[in-house]
Amino acid sequence: MEFQKFSESYSSKVSAIIAPVFEDFTPADTLNFTRESSALANAKKSGFSGKIGETFDIFDNKLGKRIILIGLGKKGAIDDEVLRRSYSSAFNSVKSTPKGVVQVILPNGSTEETKEVIFSISLAAYDFDKYRSEKNKAKVDKILITTKSKEMAIREAIALADAVNFTRDIANLPPSVGTPSFFEKTARKLEGVTVKSFIREDFVKLGMGGLEGVSRAAKEAAKLLILEYGPRDKKPTLIVGKGITFDSGGISIKPSEGMDEMKFDKCGASAVIGTMKLISELGIKKHVIGMTPLTENLPGGNAYKPGDILTHYNGVTSEVLSTDAEGRLVLADALSYGTKNFKPSEVIDLATLTGACVVALGNNYAGLMGNNESLKNRIKKASENSWEKVWELPIDSDFQDQIKSKVADIKNTGGREGGAETAGAFLSRFVGDTPWVHLDIAGTAWTQKNNSHRSYLPAGATGYGVRLLYEFLKLE
Repeated sequence: MEFQKFSESYSSKVSAIIAPVFEDFTPADTLNFTRESSALANAKKSGFSGKIGETFDIFDNKLGKRIILIGLGKKGAIDDEVLRRSYSSAFNSVKSTPKGVVQVILPNGSTEETKEVIFSISLAAYDFDKYRSEKNKAKVDKILITTKSKEMAIREAIALADAVNFTRDIANLPPSVGTPSFFEKTARKLEGVTVKSFIREDFVKLGMGGLEGVSRAAKEAAKLLILEYGPRDKKPTLIVGKGITFDSGGISIKPSEGMDEMKFDKCGASAVIGTMKLISELGIKKHVIGMTPLTENLPGGNAYKPGDILTHYNGVTSEVLSTDAEGRLVLADALSYGTKNFKPSEVIDLATLTGACVVALGNNYAGLMGNNESLKNRIKKASENSWEKVWELPIDSDFQDQIKSKVADIKNTGGREGGAETAGAFLSRFVGDTPWVHLDIAGTAWTQKNNSHRSYLPAGATGYGVRLLYEFLKLE
């Protein structure tokens, strides 16, 4: 599917038009074509008023095109999320048109509108059908955008959506395919990015007890990937993504119902790979290091066990109360190694870490925790420019007390109460004084079914984090 700026030379090829209408205003471009059509008049007769969520869909015989009018509410109250939801929903109704050419009219054709609409339509067109005989990918050939923005805005939006969909592809892979080795092969194909890989022998030699412990029973070889991009003369931003390629819970095994979704425990690592791909393709002038601790978490005769004590890279010891609280154990080694050896200006980690965060914030917000107000505020600002919302949670001394162990420095779970916060408190022990933010994306990394409100997020991995990190790295 190709995106281009609309010009009159394409008019005869257009098979469908998606056009906006406000409750109190009709954009000029919508009025221009509806003067030759009865679509707008018929819409109003049928009760269409331009409210958010309203659509009017008709084939106009005079124009010989399908017309889809979308309501955007009051002109002064429109926001990016209304654009994303409205245009992706309208696109879904035409995406199965074979070799179709769809004209998309924007309210005013600004750069931001262009970016949001291209982004949301591209995400709505996504379908993970790699293993299905019946393919449901969008059949539309071309989307023509009426926009005043420069071609660069279109290219940026396409690259951003492609990176998110690339991330979704990795995260959606079956656990026996999306292995640590697959991640390494994928990372090494990224242009402009250097890749270093640690294996189990390195974990032992370097004293990475968390990675060594969690990976003991893994069939697939565990890895810690280090990806680097950008000018080395500046302190890097370090991004770390949890990459449990399949999480059975280990000895503390999970219930069988829903365990298939534990292929999504690699969504944090997938987002790091996708972000590195994006910033390289767009030439972002920042020094960025991405780290992905990657392993399966399986039971077995040689698996690590409840009651074990692990020594992490920075010397902190952790008592294992549950082998199903494994993500924080592998992240601990990546965070402590990264902060010590790369001396980053800031650290951000993303992890499908706790069910407790899903209970607290649902599927619309990631939990945000950290040790630096300025960094947290910059993440919040970046989230304002995307659908990837965050909500701050505390990790004060009470939560630190909750993870104290009688036999080690800390324990890997503080119990059911405040589970997201105690996990954040655990990770805070591995970054020192470096500005750090932890994003618990357990509720936002994938969806179990097609989202009726957000048509741009079909079932499966969402690619959460790629755009958020990109918008963050763009901030001065």
